[in-house]
Formats: sequence, C-alpha cells, structure tokens
Amino acid sequence: MTTPFAFSNLPVELVRDILEHAAHSDRATARNLTLVSSAVRHWTDPILYNTVVLSSARSLRAFLTAIANKPAHFVRTRIHNLGIFTVGPVQSIDRVLTACAGVQSLACGFSLPSYKQSQGVAALQSLTQPREQHLLGVACRDGWDASLVGPTVTHLRIHLTSFDSSRPDCPFAFSEGEGQESGWARLKALPALTHLAVVYRPSGSTPPASIIPHLTRLFQSPNHEDGLPALELILIQIVGAKKDAAFFDEAVKTLNDAAVSAGGPSRRIVAELAPQSAAKQWEEAKRGGECVWERAEAIVSSRLEQK
Repeated sequence: MTTPFAFSNLPVELVRDILEHAAHSDRATARNLTLVSSAVRHWTDPILYNTVVLSSARSLRAFLTAIANKPAHFVRTRIHNLGIFTVGPVQSIDRVLTACAGVQSLACGFSLPSYKQSQGVAALQSLTQPREQHLLGVACRDGWDASLVGPTVTHLRIHLTSFDSSRPDCPFAFSEGEGQESGWARLKALPALTHLAVVYRPSGSTPPASIIPHLTRLFQSPNHEDGLPALELILIQIVGAKKDAAFFDEAVKTLNDAAVSAGGPSRRIVAELAPQSAAKQWEEAKRGGECVWERAEAIVSSRLEQK
C-alpha cells in the first residue's frame, strides 16, 4: 500500500513555503530535500548555495564538481556569500572565484600575494558587485594589495600583524613591501568603503591608544581632507591569548575611552575583543546570526546622539 504524500492536499505555494523554511533552518535538511524531486531541488538549491564555505582542498574539489552540473547562470547569481579558508590549490580557487562572479560577501583565508602571483587579479576584479570582503589570517600575513579588493566593496576587514606608531605614513605591517604604496594610499583606491575593521594584537611596548590618531586620519573631515569620503565606521578587533585576557580587556576599554575623548570623527572608532574565529563569525553572520558590524554601529549611533 502506497503511503500518501503528507502535503498532497496542500496548495503548492504552501508546500514550497514549508520546505523552504525547513531548508533555511538546517543545512542537512536542505541537502536531503534536494533529493526529493526536481521541483523541490529547484526550490531549495538557492538556499543551499546561498552561503558556501570551502575549508579544505577536498571541499574545494567537491564544490567544483557540484557546480559543473549547474547552469552557469545559477552559480553566477545564486551564490551570495563565499568563504575560502584553504590554502589551495590556487588554480581551483581561481576557478571558483571566476564561476561565482555574483558574490556579495567574500571571505579570503588563503595567501592573496601568492594567489596574485600565480593567477593575477582578473577573477577578483571581475566580481560584479561585491559589497563585503574579509581578508583573514594568512590572507594578510605577507601584505595586501587593493587590487585584490573589489572597487565596489563597502565593508572590509583586514588582519594586521603589528602596529608601529613611529611610522605615521605606514604604521601597519600590511603597508610594508618593496615598491608598494603605504596602507593609507591603498585604502584610497576603495572610494566606496564605509566600514573598515582591523584585527590586530596590541603589544605592551606600544600604548593601545596610540592607534587612534592614525585611524582618525582615514575619516574625511576639515582636519583630514584626504580621508576616505564614504567612511562611517572603523572597528578595531583586539586579538590575544586567553591567559592575557585582563590586558586585552583593558586595551579595549582604553581604545574606546580614547576614541570618545578625542571627539569628532574619532567617535566613529569602536574597539572590541576579536572573536575566537573570524572565519566562524563571518559564516554565522551570513547564516542569519549577528552581523559583524551590528554592535559597533549601535555604539557609534549612541555616541553621536550625545552632544
């Protein structure tokens, strides 16, 4: 005896709503639903592919195999959030970036200088309308290059390795490198930038608050006319070992107090402890969790309301 389909008496639109809700709620369920029928797969595939995380060479290969069976238009328009957290192969990374041209938020956890040397910048520059880009960990270890950030990016997060207050034109390690412009000049190549996050570890040899004047220069104001015209917020994410938690908690407080005391555009600088995993934070945000920028935006709004 054949068991009747549980939704057989429901309108198709309601069945679709139920299955799409189930797919949004759990990725394993979303994957299973793609096996039910071609119609159900048509409904749930866009949900399953909306956010893609590739954390190993194996997942990279599996993803390339999967999208080889998808229409190019689907891959180009349905993958909105892409996180690549494996070092390679860089040729495979380049194939993924080329196929996923419609990505709106891109998180890079692979060496961008090595990628550029091997593959160039064509795939990254051909992304149609990237809004958010995160250069995490190894992506910035050997420096960074604005040509590896889409010109339409409004939200950018960069991992820094050190800060040297004695070098006002290029105080961050990412601005070093033979024949390269300073970090500030590279940021000016991103005129759409509204949100900038810097992830760095303060040292006991440099007062934490010394970073504030350097970051304030990035805001366009009567005192800093060469700043970024659209910049609204700078988020400082302090990273450190658990055993030194008290030091880093104090560094966060010191930075926030200094930003408020400096007044003017400095009030748009917010410090917080970095998440245990920036990659995990990005993924959770894209799957419906708290936005990376949400708390900092609320703090800036509160500061600006206080005359």
